[in-house]
Amino acid sequence: MQDYSQQIIDSLTSGVIAADAEGRIITVNHAAIGHLHTSEDDLRPETNLDAVPLLRPMAEVFEEVKRTGEPITRRELLLSLPEGDTKEIGLSASLLERDGGFGGVIFLFIDMTDRRNQERAAELNRQLAELGELTAGVVHELRNPVSVISGMAELLLRKLPPGDERRATAETIFREAEDLERSISQFLGFARPFDLTPGPCSPREIAERAMTLCRRRGQAKSVELSCTCGDEIPLIEADRERIAQALANIVNNGIDAVPHGGTVALAVSEDDDDVVFEIVDNGPGIHLSPKESLFSPFLTKKEGGTGLGLTIVHRIVTAHKGTVRYGNREQGGARFVVRIPRSLHPAPPIAEREF
Repeated sequence: MQDYSQQIIDSLTSGVIAADAEGRIITVNHAAIGHLHTSEDDLRPETNLDAVPLLRPMAEVFEEVKRTGEPITRRELLLSLPEGDTKEIGLSASLLERDGGFGGVIFLFIDMTDRRNQERAAELNRQLAELGELTAGVVHELRNPVSVISGMAELLLRKLPPGDERRATAETIFREAEDLERSISQFLGFARPFDLTPGPCSPREIAERAMTLCRRRGQAKSVELSCTCGDEIPLIEADRERIAQALANIVNNGIDAVPHGGTVALAVSEDDDDVVFEIVDNGPGIHLSPKESLFSPFLTKKEGGTGLGLTIVHRIVTAHKGTVRYGNREQGGARFVVRIPRSLHPAPPIAEREF
């Protein structure tokens, strides 16, 4: 009868973890191992919930149920995976009674990561559409006077001799006008129709182009930039300049975040049908509230930032049917992983093909 009960639990598509009154694992079904991307050894019986880093949020729920004596339904938890990734689960916790008292907790949960990512992507697209409508007219009116200011400042710099005390003022005007022009360009990026110009391109060349775009900023802060690419990575169908721009935006954020003399590294690899661009730095890492996303418009953690750079990254990557994820490294610093499929028009799964 016990074997039959375990077969029933294992047949569930929802994850099941049962713990005794002391918080030690009694049983785990196959779906739980799959949802948590872990192994049977990590969740073996007699293991304490709080001894598994992945399950510490569940251990807190366990203590809450034990303290209150009340079950919990529809609680959402954020679990931290290795290499800074996260997983969102929807969880219910039921009381397990034994000898008329508290005997433990049974957790029933599902993986909601993909669903929440889709919801956030839909909300982001809605925000971008509104942003484009609101800013299109304004930024067009701003661009002309800013261009005049920048041009006049540049003309003054050409006419003022070195050592003239007025050069510092002219340089400040020119630099600030450049920054304003850059912000205007970012706003216009949302207002214009977003069209790709895809073609066969080398992942190595894309990465090297991105690092070239960032080299000047890195040198100004004495940040060491490095780029590595695996051998024989195939060509991908992509808009070379757009992808390079997306990677450059991430690298520039890393340069701004790391201390003077820090490091930012870009590595290119192949994973099944995807090309993976991984960017890591040795800065302070990413610190957000649970409901914040770095890709939301106007969300910025640095002084003088527009909060649009990573939103542009998300837009470019999703236009290529790719994904971009971020997290913190165990050794410190931030980690971004951009996955771009080799083709914008992949073949359908075998089950969907017509024979």
